Amino acid sequence: MTKKIIPLTLLFLLFGLTACTTYSYAQNADSARRAEMDSKVPKPAHTPDTGLTDLAGRHRLEAVEIRRRLPVIENKEDKIIYHVAKDASLRGTTAEEVFRKLPMVSLSYDGKAALRGNQNVRIFINGKPSSITRGNLAEALRMLPSEQIKSVEIITNPSSKYDAEGAAGIINILTGRPTVSGVNGSIGTTIGTRQSNQNSSIAGRIGRFGITGSVGNTWSYPIASRITSANSTLSGKTIFSQTNDSRNRRNGTQISVAMDYELDTNTMLVSNLNFNQLLLVTSNKMQTVYGEEGTAIGASVDNRQPAGNFDFSTDYIRKFSKKAGEISLSFQYLNGKNNTTYKGIYGLLSERGQNLGNSDEYTAQVDFKRSIQKIALDFGVKLVDRNISSTVAIDSSTQIGETVRDMQRSYSFGYTQKVWAGYAAVGFPIGKSVNVKAGLRWEKTILKAEESAHIAQFMNHTNDLFPNLSVSYNYSENSTLKMSYAKRIQRPSLYYLNPFRNEADRSNQMQGNPNLRSEIIQHVELGADFALLRNRGQLYAAVYYRSTDHSIEPILETTTAGGRTVLLQTFQNIGTNKNIGASVFTSITLFKGVNIKANMDVYTYANDPAEKFLYSSRMANKTTVIYKTFAGLDLNLGKGYMLDSYLFHDSPQRTFQGEFAAFNLWNISFKKKVLNEAAILGLTIVDPFSNSKNLGSYSETPLFIQKGNFALPFRSFGLSFSWQFGKNRPNAYRSKEKQIRNNDQKKAGQ
Repeated sequence: MTKKIIPLTLLFLLFGLTACTTYSYAQNADSARRAEMDSKVPKPAHTPDTGLTDLAGRHRLEAVEIRRRLPVIENKEDKIIYHVAKDASLRGTTAEEVFRKLPMVSLSYDGKAALRGNQNVRIFINGKPSSITRGNLAEALRMLPSEQIKSVEIITNPSSKYDAEGAAGIINILTGRPTVSGVNGSIGTTIGTRQSNQNSSIAGRIGRFGITGSVGNTWSYPIASRITSANSTLSGKTIFSQTNDSRNRRNGTQISVAMDYELDTNTMLVSNLNFNQLLLVTSNKMQTVYGEEGTAIGASVDNRQPAGNFDFSTDYIRKFSKKAGEISLSFQYLNGKNNTTYKGIYGLLSERGQNLGNSDEYTAQVDFKRSIQKIALDFGVKLVDRNISSTVAIDSSTQIGETVRDMQRSYSFGYTQKVWAGYAAVGFPIGKSVNVKAGLRWEKTILKAEESAHIAQFMNHTNDLFPNLSVSYNYSENSTLKMSYAKRIQRPSLYYLNPFRNEADRSNQMQGNPNLRSEIIQHVELGADFALLRNRGQLYAAVYYRSTDHSIEPILETTTAGGRTVLLQTFQNIGTNKNIGASVFTSITLFKGVNIKANMDVYTYANDPAEKFLYSSRMANKTTVIYKTFAGLDLNLGKGYMLDSYLFHDSPQRTFQGEFAAFNLWNISFKKKVLNEAAILGLTIVDPFSNSKNLGSYSETPLFIQKGNFALPFRSFGLSFSWQFGKNRPNAYRSKEKQIRNNDQKKAGQ
């Protein structure tokens, strides 16, 4: 095959192409295919003097390639796009490494994603919620190879086409679909001292039909950690203290299949099937000392937490003429199951507990797009039906050795949520430099909880309007100023609502609150990007204000059980939370083979609690400054050798009653391209000079002080190998965003 590089304007003249949005385009054609194209392409009345006389007759053009240098990070009117396929340092890695490098995004020690420090963020795959990210995000990211990701969209103020999103925004992973005939795929594996993962994928296209399949697995060695906590009065008198020596291991698997079929040039069917399963097994040896008694009580508790998620979606997309627009019909079904069991031995007594949870979610959606001259219109309606259930069974031993069902603590909990929604959005330019996008979304929410032994039946109806506005000004070719406003909502998920009280630990317990209200968020942002060093780098800076009403926060309180003090964590709508923040990130190519990236987020935490919670925290009505930083360097050392290193540091994170410890991490990777650059061998070192981390926590109320520490091993070494095979490996996919976007539920740890 030969390749000729020719100007884009010449390509238009020669082949009559109407659009070209890819950065690198390669077309392979046999003589029959060229003959078919020649019969369909209109001939221009005037043939320009291109200097390529009788190109079609004298030369066999087998490939056309267009090259345009674009930055890895691209700033759009309503989103920031990280082009993963353009970042050479991410080859041979996983989605976990991708997330580490995303601007404004951070991952906690346990893999929870945060956008501008807020874990109330939705993770989509191709524009839809997925079972892959509904469960344990950290494990899901490790099973998704970076080669399957074309780009990641970071949306801090989602438009009205999306569900009325929460405080942080959306992270949308675009994986793509095969666009050329033939088969291609990848195989990757990482063997580490802490954890290992494997993944493989294969994709193919025959005519109008394309299919992609992938399988991933992750597992860990038993990890030993120590959790200590101490509860004391304000005067320093110990109420109780506890030491927990814990060992846990994990094993997860996920399977994905995506199919598309082009019925004709204007009609397409897209279907996706995803499944993932994770098993977490934990063994705990606890020692609790009660200060008022001076006695020590030992306990042994084993937990087993299998969880599985499944989703199926299908989209019908029909494009009409340019004026008539496009319509899409979408359906999605998601199912989640978890079966948490524990067995505890407390001296001469024992207990077994089970919490069986199930959630079903059905979504139907219709979207319509149309353009009238320079005005773009979007309309849509949507229905989401969620059904959540939880069954709890507790069996306890008696003094005479019998095991009986504890009816006071055994129950069933049912919860339904229906959301009706409709939206309208418009976009239009003002002159040559200003673009405006505005929208309005209506959502009707119906909440219902079934009556049980512990909960009275209740029903709640709400109707809400959510406006959205963004204005951008292009004041130079590579610089944009933009302003946006949005109102959002965040509904609590089962994690926050489930009234099951986990009493496996006799001293530290947790319970959900089925009476929680949804959070309401107002968000205003002003941002701008600038070209640096003659377009070899870029800088983006933004300031924002966010206000959250009915803010959901964890609340610690002391209670008694069995004559002893128990620390209970539940959740409450404490009042209003206000944040002022600034985000800055930059990406610079100093010279060939040397790239630098840096991010920083600084924001305030300030709560204004309702009167009933004024005395639940000694930190009420106080303002705290929080920051997150990231710096990365990747080097192309030549002859296929690469070095990639990054370091990030997060300040302590505030809560209503206290704070969690600061977190930092240093990662170093050495890589070598092999097998004609189709494969990569790698060595990764995490925290080479720190074997373990001590993550402290602190909470203070007018009645007690709670101090804790979580010590876990962190230093690790890993060997990795990834191989891409098949036809047109680098450019065999193009992204295809799905239509359904369910992103309104506040999930665990957010």
